[in-house]
Formats: sequence, C-alpha cells, structure tokens
Amino acid sequence: MKTFEIKEKINSLSEEVRSLLDKKELEKSKEKMEELRALKETLKIQEELEQEELRNLNKQKQIKKGENKVMPVNEMRAITKAVLGKELTPEERANVTSSGNSAVLPKQFINELMELKKGYGALKDYCDVIVVNKNTGTMPIVDLDQNADTYAVVTEGSSITEGALVTTSIDFSCKKYGLIQSLTSELVDDAEVEIENIVKNNFATIAVTKENKEILSIIDTASGSHSTSADDYTAITEIMDKQLPSVRHGLVTLTNVEGYAFLKNAVDKNNRPLNLVTLGADGVEYFHGKPLIVFDSSLVTTNSGKKIFYSLNMKEAVKFFERKDVTIARSIEAGFNDDTVKVRVLERFDVKKGSDRSIQRILIPSK
Repeated sequence: MKTFEIKEKINSLSEEVRSLLDKKELEKSKEKMEELRALKETLKIQEELEQEELRNLNKQKQIKKGENKVMPVNEMRAITKAVLGKELTPEERANVTSSGNSAVLPKQFINELMELKKGYGALKDYCDVIVVNKNTGTMPIVDLDQNADTYAVVTEGSSITEGALVTTSIDFSCKKYGLIQSLTSELVDDAEVEIENIVKNNFATIAVTKENKEILSIIDTASGSHSTSADDYTAITEIMDKQLPSVRHGLVTLTNVEGYAFLKNAVDKNNRPLNLVTLGADGVEYFHGKPLIVFDSSLVTTNSGKKIFYSLNMKEAVKFFERKDVTIARSIEAGFNDDTVKVRVLERFDVKKGSDRSIQRILIPSK
C-alpha cells in the first residue's frame, strides 16, 4: 500500500469515527479508533521506507556521475614528490610547474605565503609593488613635479607653452634570496606538512626581515638631506601637515620600537594619557590620522638609541620589483653521512628609490 493510499484511508476512517460518535455508538467508535491508530503508525513506517529508497537512488546517481570525473590532483603533494625525487603519476606531472631543476609552488600556496608575511609586519605592501616577468629590466618613472611653471594662463591669440614629459629610468635586477633546510627520513612520508612548515615559518620570517631591511635602507638613505632633530612629537605632526596634498593621501609614519613606545605612552602635564596612537576599525594603528607602522629597531642602525620617525608616501618613495614565484628544490649531492634531504627555497626581488619628495626623517633623542 502506497503513502497516498494510506492517507486516503486515514481520512475516510476519521470521518467514520466522527459519525459513530455523533450517533453515540461508543464501542464501535473505539474499535474504529484502534484501526485509525494502526493506520497512522503504518503511515510513519511507509514514509521512512520511501525516504530511504530516495536517498539510495540519489547515491547511485552521484556514483554514476563520479565515474566520468577525474579526481583532482593535490598540487602540494605533487610538488613535494617532485622535490623529494619520487616518481609522479601523469596527472601529478601535468600539475607541477618547473623552473630549471626547481619546482615552482602553486599559485594558491604563494597567496597563503603572502598572507603569512603580512602577519610578520611586512613593509612591502605599503610600497609600489611591481610584478615583473624577468630578473632584470628598466622601468620609466615620471617626474611628479615637472612642468609646474609652464602651466599658465592662455590669452586669446597667444601661443600655448609647450612642456616636456620628463622621465627617469630605474634599472632593476631581482636578486635571489632564500634558505636551505633539511628533511629527516622520518618526515619524508609526511613531507607535505614539512615543506609547508619550512615555507610558512622559517622562510616567511627570514624573507620579511630581508625585505624590510632593503626597504628601510632606501628610505633612510634618501632621508639624509631631509632630517630634523626634535624633542617633542609635535614636530612630527607639523611635518605631516606641511606635506603636499597629493602626498598626504597616501602618507604613513614609520617608526622604530622606541618611537612607538614614546607615542603610545605619552602623557600631559597632569600625567594623563594623550592617546596619540589609536586603533582603527580596520585593525591598523593610526597617529595623527595616518597609519603608524612599527619596524624592528635593529634594521636601522645609523641612529641607534634614538626614536626614529619617517613621514612619507611609500607608494611614491619605494619601488618594489618582484617575480611572483617561489621555487623549491632538493639537493642532488651524493653522500651517506646523514639521513636528511636538503631543500632550498628561493624568491627574487629588488628594491629601488622612487620619488623622494615626501621623505622626511625626525629624530628624537632618548632621555
């Protein structure tokens, strides 16, 4: 008996019970009520059976669809096998991109690495990042202050002053930066996790430190002729307010740990906090309405012991050239002195000075 047939019989039997009750035939109504309860229980069981049959049918359809599908290849596992010298299946081989004798990490893994670098305080994201497809090349930079005097009022019949487009060429050469780590034989079977660990921890920490040092070196050198000594934070805010409107939009303040602590703990004459550093809704700390970025004090040693502040538009000031790939390779040297496999991780980038018109350095002696 199907579900709809049981439901029809339940409706019919319910009407019959009501009719018997109206006629005050109590015994007969009790008998019919027992039949009604039994039918309702039967309906529940029948509905469960039909639902189970439907689930089984859907599973069979999914299995049939899956027969025509190729299972996706785990790209990271394929990369790992290639690095460790293991044999690849044809599907895995098709998913491994190589550069010379090295394997190039898959795109989504590169993106994860970039996210992790941000967590270590990378300055690169504030620069003008230029992705290049070769290690060396030239990029033209337009002089931002050019032709200001030639842009003038034009009177009727007079000639329009002609200005020249002045550009400066920046030569870049992306150098290799990397490290070598060892995989023990016990970890080879779990090599996917191990290689991820190498890249996401050791490599990210070292790479960000090196990138930050190169960026700060450019900024500190360019600020040599634009350096001010001060005793108070108001010197910083005054310099920020004097920046050109075109510069101010992307203005940031860089400071070492001593400078950050100085601003964070500043108090008035009554020893009340000035709250100079505020936390925005975006999770970024701000000083005088602009992002405040803290760097490792050891990365700038020319003015050690002082509170160092740089006010600048980093998009203008620093050009960061990078090749958007990270390569990993295993050592091929013969030897049995240990049971490890050496793995090398490399990235390529170069840092160049752009326009230095916004770079200002403020030094406050430590008391």
